Amino acid sequence: MFKKIIVLFLPLYLCSGSFFYSQVTEWEIFDESNSLLPNNTIRCLLVDRTNQLWIGTDNGLAHLTNGTWEIFNTSNSGLTDDYIRALAVDNNNHIWIGTTLGGLLKYDGSTWQAFTTLNSNISDNFIRAISIDTAGNKWIGTVEGLTMFDNTNWQTWTIANSGIFSNNITSIGIDSQNNKYIGTINGGLIYIINGILHNYTILNAGVPDNSISAVQIDELGKPWYASPAQGLFTDTGNQTWLLQNSSNSGLVSNSLTTMIIDDTQNFYLGTHQNGLSIKTYNSLWENYTVSNSGIPENHILSLAKDSNNYVWIGTYSKGLVRLLEGQLDLKHLQKDQNTQVFPNPAHSNEQINFNRILIQPTIQIFSTEGKLISTESYKDIISTISFPFLKQGNYIIKIQENDKIENIHFIIF
Repeated sequence: MFKKIIVLFLPLYLCSGSFFYSQVTEWEIFDESNSLLPNNTIRCLLVDRTNQLWIGTDNGLAHLTNGTWEIFNTSNSGLTDDYIRALAVDNNNHIWIGTTLGGLLKYDGSTWQAFTTLNSNISDNFIRAISIDTAGNKWIGTVEGLTMFDNTNWQTWTIANSGIFSNNITSIGIDSQNNKYIGTINGGLIYIINGILHNYTILNAGVPDNSISAVQIDELGKPWYASPAQGLFTDTGNQTWLLQNSSNSGLVSNSLTTMIIDDTQNFYLGTHQNGLSIKTYNSLWENYTVSNSGIPENHILSLAKDSNNYVWIGTYSKGLVRLLEGQLDLKHLQKDQNTQVFPNPAHSNEQINFNRILIQPTIQIFSTEGKLISTESYKDIISTISFPFLKQGNYIIKIQENDKIENIHFIIF
């Protein structure tokens, strides 16, 4: 049997009758010791069109359906390599698999088809990313360039033939208009917009980082980028970058490894050594680590979310984790906890009121550029505050109560 850990946070009712916090978090751990998982290193995760989970490991591909495991490797299937690095699903629910040494594979549920440098024009056999556009074209990120396969023909973009700045492609996001947003190692971002390629880097466009670990498109069609050194950022338009990091938000680490965005605009961010960070649709933050949750390891490699609202977490060496956030839906739970200030906008010497009591909070004020202006920790409960030192402008109020962090946009006029 898998390991199950349930963390219970009891509700706290204040004298005013307001509700502070209530959550049941359930963690289920699958590893080599308690399941048929072939390896504890989980490189990639995919939920297919029938809500079944596919798990890419360092020792084969696992398929988990309603508690039943099916394992594929080079000895029992058409896999050409047991080191699985990327997964995607097409409109026919066929699974596309990227490997470290064996190229690209297609599995339709019964037969396997392999594409390598020996039998196709794929740019390399080391596949790091696969995305599929609305026309069914496969976009493949390798360590030697970007390749597009339209099921008949191949096209490749490299430093040599297209002027991109890195051949090491890590991630590919595709919006509903079939525009591509592509992350690299040390080569910045590649955009293919209306068929035209653009390169954006620190030097020519002010991109926060030239290396990208994950790209995701949100429900509004906006691209978001997870950086291995600079945190989370997005292009707000015309290469104007909005950066969220450990200095100006509730993100606990700037070293991000993976990311998903669900259909209600909740962000799930894996970190290199600081566990899982969740940024909710209303910009609240929750952070889960070995010390405060059932996560068995802080090094997260992969993430997926299924239609049952389970979050699947792949770790570097401790197997697969399934997270269920509470008996209340995460969105509704956090909406109940949303903190607001009023008046907003306000004068610098005006008393500011909170819509709920804050319990021994630490309150920080940041400029919108991320500069820390002040920090104040309170040993009591408070419901009002004032900021006489603030000049006219826009600010971020960061409120921390134990492990709960909220950010509020605040204006002084």
